[in-house]
Amino acid sequence: MNNNDAAPILAVINACEAVILATCDGKHPDMRHVTNAMNIGTTELNLFFMTSRDTPKYGQIRNNSECTLYYFDDKTRHAVRLYGKIEFVEDADVRRVHWRPEFSKFGYGGPESLDFILMRFVPERYKYYIGPEIKTGKI
Repeated sequence: MNNNDAAPILAVINACEAVILATCDGKHPDMRHVTNAMNIGTTELNLFFMTSRDTPKYGQIRNNSECTLYYFDDKTRHAVRLYGKIEFVEDADVRRVHWRPEFSKFGYGGPESLDFILMRFVPERYKYYIGPEIKTGKI
C-alpha cells in the first residue's frame, strides 16, 4: 500500500469513535459496533480492540479469525472497509500499553484480567470511498 492510499484511510479511522466489526457465526456474517478508542490517533493499520471471553464475537473469532472492519465518518460521508484477521494478544507489555482505566467501566479488572481480551486486527486488503473516489488494494 502506498502512502497516498494510507493517509485518507487513516483520516477516516481517526475520525470515528465506533467501527462495525463483522465476523462469521459459522453460517452467516455477524456485525456489531465496537469502540475505536484504542485507535484514535493511530498512524498504522494494525488496529486494536477489546472484548470479553463470554461474548459471541470471541468464540466466532476463535473459530474463524477472518473479519471485516467498516468505518464511516458521518461528517464527511467517507467510508473504509478493511479485510483481514484478528489475533488475540497475550503479551503482557502490549496489553498494558493498550489498557486504559476507563475500560474498568466494562467490568475489566485491568490489563492482566483474564476476561480482558485484547485483539489486534491485521489488515490484508482495503476498499475506501472518499467522495466520488473508490480505491481497492492489498496492504
